[in-house]
Amino acid sequence: MKEITEKSFSDTFINKVCDLKRISEEQFKELLYGKDNPENLNLKAERYIKTYLRNDVDMLTDDNWITAKELYIHWKVFEGEEKEEVSKDKKDSLIEVLELFKDMVVNRIEKEESYTGKRIRVYKGNYD
Repeated sequence: MKEITEKSFSDTFINKVCDLKRISEEQFKELLYGKDNPENLNLKAERYIKTYLRNDVDMLTDDNWITAKELYIHWKVFEGEEKEEVSKDKKDSLIEVLELFKDMVVNRIEKEESYTGKRIRVYKGNYD
């Protein structure tokens, strides 16, 4: 899975986050992918996406991963800050994207079922 770095974001975005959170650009990088940082947003994004999709992430392309991880990071950096409406918008967008990915999984499994004749259980509910 591709790791999201500061190069994935515009300078304007990075400056806005650094100002809002009162952190340096180095601290922002640490927040994104610091190996010893328990708040590593890349790892948290991967866990969230895998959990939401019930670990059926084999069909995700690098672009799918990047899109979902960037939305997760946007959501989390603004969550609990002055920009709560931005955070909610990013979370809603992330959920919408993950639902599309989940539909891809369900469709793939349904095709596999019709081809093999074997029944595969799929939870089609909401994971919120």
